[in-house]
Amino acid sequence: MVVEPTSTHISEGQEGGEQQEEQQRVLPEVQIVPHRLLSERTGMKLVEELKTVGLVSRVAYAGPGDMIGYIWVEVFGFHEKTMERIRAACDKYLPFGYDLSIGRFTKYRKTVSDYIREDMMRRLREKLAELAERGEGGEGGEGEEEENRR
Repeated sequence: MVVEPTSTHISEGQEGGEQQEEQQRVLPEVQIVPHRLLSERTGMKLVEELKTVGLVSRVAYAGPGDMIGYIWVEVFGFHEKTMERIRAACDKYLPFGYDLSIGRFTKYRKTVSDYIREDMMRRLREKLAELAERGEGGEGGEGEEEENRR
């Protein structure tokens, strides 16, 4: 069985404000959650092996500090052979157990929060550039105060 979900969204066209419907293929993922945190060394061995599994488009991981707690394997489709190879790699590096889930766990496009954050950062950069041009803030202010104290 092959699962190939898609996402449809409307975006504003470049000419005349037309709206265009875009089909974006959303690739499914296998989420691996080890029953214990992995050291970076063990986690990277598992990640490298997962990259060699057929039909894998991307492998991502996250965890606190230098540890790995989650691994996401994005696949082009779910075939039993692919899942068997993922399980075999997990069995090899995770003898203490793990959970597998199939779905979509990481972002595949920007969220509203991402657009807001980008806009805030752009405005902050513009404000800092404006202050630097006027000589306010930045590096010059502290040096002048120190000169006056001497």
